[in-house]
Amino acid sequence: MKDVTHTPLFECMMTGEIDGHPYDLHNDYQCIKIHLNGAEKKLQLRFINDDYKIIVEFHQVTVTNFAISPEKAGKTGTLDQFYRGRFKFNNNLHEISSSGKYYYYLALLENDTIELLAKRVTMAISRLNS
Repeated sequence: MKDVTHTPLFECMMTGEIDGHPYDLHNDYQCIKIHLNGAEKKLQLRFINDDYKIIVEFHQVTVTNFAISPEKAGKTGTLDQFYRGRFKFNNNLHEISSSGKYYYYLALLENDTIELLAKRVTMAISRLNS
């Protein structure tokens, strides 16, 4: 498991290494599932390729923008952007909310976007079907 909560501002989080396994969420993986658990305040994105699955989890999440095209429901998505950024509050840009949450931006191809605040973000990799 890899904790990416404190990734530097605006640094791309779509490529890297998890437990010694390199990954590229844009070129090598497809997003097949987005699940929000309101009771646990957790958003989970599941990505797969032919051999591996990567689960990205946002903990203590507050979704601030969610725009997914319904006509594409059931189709896989290619992640185009994923980074930690700043959000606007009271006409000022902030990196951390008053409750200690960081802002994250995700975009899939064809203008699907998710913007959220989360206290912790983790990525886990495992063999497909394990």
